[in-house]
Amino acid sequence: MKKLHLFSIVLLACFLVLSCTSDKNKSLDVNIIPYPNKLLKKEGVFLITANTQLLANSSRAAKTAHQFIQKLSPYFDQAYEVGISDYGKNNSIYFSLDTSLNIPFEGYRLNANTNSISVLASSENGLFYGLQSLAQLLSVSQDEKTIAIPALDIDDAPRFAWRGMHLDVSRHFMPTSFIKKYIDYLAINKLNVFHWHLVDGVGWRIEIKSHPELTDIGAWRVVKNENEPWKDTEAWKEGDDRSKYGGFYTQEEVKEIVKYAQERFITVLPEIELPGHSEIVFDCYPNLVCKDSKGKSLKNIGVYCASNPESYQLLEDVLDEVIDLFPSEYIHIGGDEVNKSNWKKCTTCRALMKDKEFDEKGLQSHFVNHFDKYLISKGRKLMGWHEILEGELSSSANIMFWGGMKEFENVLKEGHPTVLTTGTSYYFDHYQSQSEHEPRAWGGFTPLRQVYDLNPLSPDIDSSLFHQVLGIQANVWTEHMRTPERVEYMIFPRIFALSENAWIQEKNKSWDRFSKIVDARLQQDKKTGINCSFSAYRPIITTSFDSITKKLKLNIETELDADVYYTLDGSHPDAENGHLYVKPLLLDSSKEVRAISTKASEILTEEETIKAIVHKARGCEISLKNTPYPKYAAKGAKTLLDLESGGNVWGSGKWLGFLDRNLDALIQLDTLTRVEKVTLSCITDKGSSILFPDEIKVSVSADGQNYQLMNTWIKPEAVLVSEGLGTKLNQFSVDFEPINCKYIKVVAKCPKQKNKGTFIFIDEIIVE
Repeated sequence: MKKLHLFSIVLLACFLVLSCTSDKNKSLDVNIIPYPNKLLKKEGVFLITANTQLLANSSRAAKTAHQFIQKLSPYFDQAYEVGISDYGKNNSIYFSLDTSLNIPFEGYRLNANTNSISVLASSENGLFYGLQSLAQLLSVSQDEKTIAIPALDIDDAPRFAWRGMHLDVSRHFMPTSFIKKYIDYLAINKLNVFHWHLVDGVGWRIEIKSHPELTDIGAWRVVKNENEPWKDTEAWKEGDDRSKYGGFYTQEEVKEIVKYAQERFITVLPEIELPGHSEIVFDCYPNLVCKDSKGKSLKNIGVYCASNPESYQLLEDVLDEVIDLFPSEYIHIGGDEVNKSNWKKCTTCRALMKDKEFDEKGLQSHFVNHFDKYLISKGRKLMGWHEILEGELSSSANIMFWGGMKEFENVLKEGHPTVLTTGTSYYFDHYQSQSEHEPRAWGGFTPLRQVYDLNPLSPDIDSSLFHQVLGIQANVWTEHMRTPERVEYMIFPRIFALSENAWIQEKNKSWDRFSKIVDARLQQDKKTGINCSFSAYRPIITTSFDSITKKLKLNIETELDADVYYTLDGSHPDAENGHLYVKPLLLDSSKEVRAISTKASEILTEEETIKAIVHKARGCEISLKNTPYPKYAAKGAKTLLDLESGGNVWGSGKWLGFLDRNLDALIQLDTLTRVEKVTLSCITDKGSSILFPDEIKVSVSADGQNYQLMNTWIKPEAVLVSEGLGTKLNQFSVDFEPINCKYIKVVAKCPKQKNKGTFIFIDEIIVE
């Protein structure tokens, strides 16, 4: 096949499965994402040849027809032309735009027969989405002389009006070329909002001509080789001989990107953070930091002085230029995670709060509401993260909710139009699998199936509130994504699940159908240069306690269909040296389990390994003196004796997390048992304030009354050092002379950190 140009790769080959056909009666797969809400398959195919006519009913519809020609150009040498016609003809593809049609604004109808194809819509948006579906249906013959499209009827329209993807370019600047590619990814998947996170505490990425310091200083930081580059940042200034890191978008580049998005019916939503997440601003303008009673500037915690008129003037100047650049209905002002401690110390902020008779939350509302009124005066609407609800928020403000689904209903009850961006399913900076081979990510766990399965309009929510849900969006925070390639890895294939969740009605979703289409897409994507993640093929090795047999139950599965081969003796598995996994296994002794996934004899991902441990306390009774942190409570105390590994992601829901509390567990064995070792399986992630225990004490008793301290493990220096090296798993053992006992007390001491809380995480207590 001819080499495809990048545009064609992105808009066509990357997302369609090439199959071979020249038989008009042969059935073809329908691999469309998002899948249409109504689709009727028919017999036969339509063959596109050099003689096929491209027709449109108007010059506006002809624009879409010309976009389709771009998709055909890799396969046919001649230049197609678009004819204007009131109707379709034999051997033609007809694009019709008719505002009188009873088709929803972004909807379309696609009718493919053996002799013609028509794409109908009442808006250019809908016609564009019909084109995306048509492009995904293309199937090229082996001799490249014909392209087949299956005969079918589609009547389709989106579930939500807001279908968005966010990208944080503050922590790591992304080039304009990639921003356009990112927009292409959205367009192909029928997403229509690009939320551009241009400003945060570590970088200002948009040129503001009235305040050039924001990019002269704010767009650059000193290069530091740290595990967490978004922390402890230092602004680079002219004359510094150290290397600088960063970048910004000129206003001309912004205009170019906005236009590029508009051509693909995508709204660009700019975000300018206020009143928090603005440390870099105060490197440019130190006078905007709060001051104490002596007039001395307080610590730069990234929050504007809410009583300083210059804070408001700067932001009004910024918003004026942003409004001129972005025609979006909404302007996002951030508003999340505002540290209000400086306001409590600031003389003029305290005076303002006293005068207005409100507290710090009220002062935040005062600040946000000022800009709500300002944006309304400019013909725009304010949108912010849900924390702007603190205090008395203006009724005209709009919300973007990133919390958990349990709190979603309460936010809707506040009465504001809301976009759902829940961190439990729509944060694509979270890990895609629990494999140790995953590149470093934020601590949450959001696999493909979890994205797909979420129903944004849950039946648990009062349906009378549904009208306030504008739509859904996934967020891509780039702390651990320094390159476009890493961003691609984190969004593909999860963007497919978001797309389908945003487009089709809940009753029309099907994981089985979706997973087969994604499987076909990913096999093609790896040929076209997109750095897609294959994490959904990773063998997921899980263990649990089988209460009937008292044995360890071993299960291996993959999210997307693949053959899995495994070994239990520590050797490396393959099709020859390995067992094909068919069903769960029961083990009565500890094993080293290794597994790979394959498709068509090709190994898809790295080998996965776990130690399946069978120990003497499995499934026994256990109680906790201190309760775990609610968000990290897993299955409660029994989590610690369930033989189930928590994996390499502390946010997997399989770890018990204790905040500023010791683990204090009491295990009751079934009978008097000989014991000589107790081991705790732990995880650390210092950036998330998760550390290993400082010490572990083990005491035992035969009668549950009289306990004997057997030994104490104290954290050595080497383990202390390892806590600063990212997410790490480790097991810590307390050995002692063998003793018969029935009760075991295990106390793991939680470390202390200055001015912040500390977690310890444990997934299993192993008794040997």
